[in-house]
Amino acid sequence: MNKWLLILLWVAGMTMAQATTLEHYQSYLQPGFDKPRLQLADIEPLIKQYASDPAVTVTELGRSVENRPIYLLKLGQGKKRVLAWSQMHGDEHTATAALFDLLRYTLAPEQQAWREQWFSEITLYLVPMLNPDGAARNSRVNAQGIDINRDALALQSPEGRLLMQLARQIQPDYGFNLHDQNRFHAAGEAPNPATISLLAPAYNAARDINDSRRRAMQLIAHIKPWLDTQIPDHLGRYNDTWSPRSFGDTFAGMGISTVLVEAGGHRADDNRQVARRLNFQLYVAWLNAIASGSYRAAPLSDYEAIPFNRSGGLKDLILKNLQVRVADTDAVLDIGVNFHTEGDSYARIHELGDLSGYGAYHLFDVTGLRYQQGRAYPLSEPLLLDDQRYQQLLRQGYTHFSGDAKLLQRQTRLPVLVNPLRPTQSSPQLRQGATFLLLNSQGEVVQVLLNGQLLHLANLELKNPLGT
Repeated sequence: MNKWLLILLWVAGMTMAQATTLEHYQSYLQPGFDKPRLQLADIEPLIKQYASDPAVTVTELGRSVENRPIYLLKLGQGKKRVLAWSQMHGDEHTATAALFDLLRYTLAPEQQAWREQWFSEITLYLVPMLNPDGAARNSRVNAQGIDINRDALALQSPEGRLLMQLARQIQPDYGFNLHDQNRFHAAGEAPNPATISLLAPAYNAARDINDSRRRAMQLIAHIKPWLDTQIPDHLGRYNDTWSPRSFGDTFAGMGISTVLVEAGGHRADDNRQVARRLNFQLYVAWLNAIASGSYRAAPLSDYEAIPFNRSGGLKDLILKNLQVRVADTDAVLDIGVNFHTEGDSYARIHELGDLSGYGAYHLFDVTGLRYQQGRAYPLSEPLLLDDQRYQQLLRQGYTHFSGDAKLLQRQTRLPVLVNPLRPTQSSPQLRQGATFLLLNSQGEVVQVLLNGQLLHLANLELKNPLGT
């Protein structure tokens, strides 16, 4: 982009996110970060690389409970001080990736003019991965079992103490508290995941709005119209009930204009790359807006128009209008299924009944089909399980296997369950495994739900394979 056009856009307060194409930003995404989790080993080589760049000052802020380093990166020399921190919950890595996208973008030679503009106005402090011990375990809490984001008052964790000491030392004007939220949050009443959720946290129980909090609200209002074009009906807002133990609320009480950013789910996006790219673009937009002050023209009405998150408003899978029989009584109901990607990795029935008020990542109308419990195929001798043999067993009503798993030689791409937890019952039950048969009116098995994945037996097509 032409240098003078960049300057004009910056002066006018137009965000870089509005001024450039999606492909422009995609080209700056840090390679290797499209995966389910990030740990210190993923980012430390990059941090050491940036330590040799004269535009970045890298220091070790301190150490975690298990003696892992926590780094601070500083860019710019302006009077407006901005502090952003990510992965204080170790299993929430999306913003960490986006911060490294921002670094890659900022330090690219072709971004020199833009970089110099905000460097003269802003000093940016980044703490990518405040909780490296939690990241190593893929755990929300630190090695002590403490939720760092509920430690702003007691400061019992070394990681919480480091963040508070940093804030008191640099006295930031703006703070960006960067998180992931669970994928089951819906964007208001829309049947969609809240891919991005935002909040200007309260600083007291009355949820008053002083100038500091108003600035945070205006930063959000400033980018709301653009987000509506990028993810229509996928934007949410957190409830602003005062949480005095939380860092965002505590920092707001210290006069820091604090913005909470929560990266959420999006359909066909298991690794949250949509939220990652949007986070990256938001950071660019906010740097422009803070440097120029243009966000102060944003009306609070745009902030207030963001719908509140609806907790639990999404399911991973909904089967609508399935026939079931319970105690000699027929009924037609919906079944909601959620996947457990951690722990035992089983999909379970999460809700039954009328699910018309919920959205789903995968929604199938199975009108005319009937639920039937599957049987266990006993493994008493070696079994070669290829697609053809598996199809035969499924048609005979076998949905899982029992016995010695070593006897099973798998040559199929389809989900296979051996000795599953909470096997299906004669009628669907909450928290039982999401594995059962779907029969047509002639009593033939035509579809099978295998660990939450719907299989069409005619062509062995998985209608919602994991990863889509």
